[in-house]
Amino acid sequence: MIGTITMRAWEPGGRSMTRPRQQMYYRTAKAFIFVVDSNDRFGINGAREELHRMRNEGDFKDKPVLIFATKQDLPGAMSLDELQSKLDLDKFDENVIWHLQAASALQNRGIKEGFEWLANRFVTRIDIMKPIHETFNDSVMMKNDFLSVFNLKNWTNLFNKFIHF
Repeated sequence: MIGTITMRAWEPGGRSMTRPRQQMYYRTAKAFIFVVDSNDRFGINGAREELHRMRNEGDFKDKPVLIFATKQDLPGAMSLDELQSKLDLDKFDENVIWHLQAASALQNRGIKEGFEWLANRFVTRIDIMKPIHETFNDSVMMKNDFLSVFNLKNWTNLFNKFIHF
C-alpha cells in the first residue's frame, strides 16, 4: 500500500497455460509493472518480446506502465537509454504512459521512486464525469421517489385503511 492506494501483484511467468487468464487480468488491471534485469544482455530480447506481447494482449491504453530496470548497481548494467532502445519503448503509441525506472534492490534505490511515480498516475487522473453521473443518478432516484407519492394505488390503499377502521 502506498498512501491510500492498494496494489495487487501477479507474476504470471512465461507459462503458456496461463495465457487465457492473463488476458482477463490485463483487462481488469489499472496499471502494469514490468521488471527487466539490466545486467542480462542475453535475455533482453526475450524481455522485449514479452513486454510487447503483453502490450498486444493487454490493453495498455491509458494505463500506466512502470518498467523497473533492476541491478543498476552492477558495473555491466545497461543504461536507461540503452534499455529504452533495446526494449523498443518508442514503439508504444502516445496513449501508453510508461516510465523506465533505474533500480537497485541491494542499494535500496529506485524502488520507492518507481512506485511513487505509479501512485501519482492515479492521483492525477480525476474522473471529471463522475460528479455529473452521480448527480444524474441522484436526480432520477429523487424523481422516482417524488412520483411514487402520487401513485394512485398507494393513495387508494392508504385511504382504504382509514375507511376500514
